[in-house]
Amino acid sequence: MILKIILFVLWVYALTVLKRGKLGFYYFLVGSVGTFFVLLNFMPYVKDYFIYGFVWVLGGIGDITGMYESYAQYGMFFINHNDTVMSLYVDMECSGIIEMMVYISLLAFFPAYKPLRKIITGIVGVLYICVFNFIRIYTIIWMIFCFGTPVYSLAHAIVGRIVFYVLTLCLYFYVFTRHQVIGQKVGKFSYENLDDKQ
Repeated sequence: MILKIILFVLWVYALTVLKRGKLGFYYFLVGSVGTFFVLLNFMPYVKDYFIYGFVWVLGGIGDITGMYESYAQYGMFFINHNDTVMSLYVDMECSGIIEMMVYISLLAFFPAYKPLRKIITGIVGVLYICVFNFIRIYTIIWMIFCFGTPVYSLAHAIVGRIVFYVLTLCLYFYVFTRHQVIGQKVGKFSYENLDDKQ
């Protein structure tokens, strides 16, 4: 615990030095990485509640479709396929909470947004990541429901991840890359002015 406090103080001090030195890139890099590790310390206290809520919400779809049963208290889905049932356990990695912490950490020190817009963009982005993860898990469940246990590895390791990360990249492009491109100015030409006219 003492070591964590010391590291936190050193991190804050490093940020003040980088801020005073106007070293924007390093300020963003050190700030984002440090924020991620700070958020990791809260993981043991929130992950069980988060997984419970995630399985509970997605379980509602299972009740409607009859494709699977959910047990939120155990973080599990039981997927029906013909006469067989397969269990799918949602752990910390499957819940999307790590991806949310990465997004929040990057956004917290992204220099292009004002504080209020960061808060709004952060909340909306986290909600989007939740939806993306719902789509990912539902895709895995749907494939198992339709084709059985032989497709589990394909569904979980490849298809589900492709779906999730393609959607997440779209979010990152819109929040980070697009904003930077629009804000660029070349001589008297500005993408921002062009965007305003559209």
